[in-house]
Amino acid sequence: MVMPRPFTLLQLSDSHLSADPAAAYRGQNADATLSSLLPACRLLAPDGVVLSGDVAEDGSTAAYERAGQMLNDLAPRTAWIPGNHDDRAAMAPVFDRLGYQAGPLLEWGGWQIVLLDSAVPNRPEGRLDEARLAPLDELAPGRPTLVFVHHQPLAVDSPWIDKYPLTKPERLWSRLDARTVKVVAFGHVHQAFSGERQGIACLSAPSTVANGQPGAARFTLDPTGPKARWFRLWPDGRWLSGIVSAG
Repeated sequence: MVMPRPFTLLQLSDSHLSADPAAAYRGQNADATLSSLLPACRLLAPDGVVLSGDVAEDGSTAAYERAGQMLNDLAPRTAWIPGNHDDRAAMAPVFDRLGYQAGPLLEWGGWQIVLLDSAVPNRPEGRLDEARLAPLDELAPGRPTLVFVHHQPLAVDSPWIDKYPLTKPERLWSRLDARTVKVVAFGHVHQAFSGERQGIACLSAPSTVANGQPGAARFTLDPTGPKARWFRLWPDGRWLSGIVSAG
């Protein structure tokens, strides 16, 4: 019996590009680090890419234009959610023109992909109100589901970023059923994190520009460089995930 081919999904997060391509973010050049990561990402031959927020550091149209140009040929399907550094009003026209999807509910590889916008203008922490949670009411029960949100819905034990979580996360968790939702994936924390709540895996994508060392009270640069997270998704609900790096 021939097993179905998995859908390969790549999660890129926290790229923090600026209008000025020479600008530094935490001592790193965001354009250069993202570019250095892309060859390893292409080796994965992703079927879809999700940008899980903070694509830009300054919310500038120029940053979104450059990100779109750099990533446009990475996969046949691309989707996005904003982060707290993004400006959705500037972001949406650029990505709409390039054919990127904003969801909030997609069907990829036999999975339901949910894109939840947790960004609050001018605030570092996140929020999901009833309107933003509404896509969860449209899920087909029992079909495997992967939920993306920018802010962490549980503590990652790094005090410097746990100050800025998804606030009132119980609003989200009360809507999730492990029989349907297999993974909640997020960005924001600038590190690779793996946890679990209510029988649902909780996984972060590290940053494509600068990552922090886990458990640090203050941001402390991880010298191992830019990274991203990948998923292999089978239609029967099986999945695997891991990290890809430039090195």
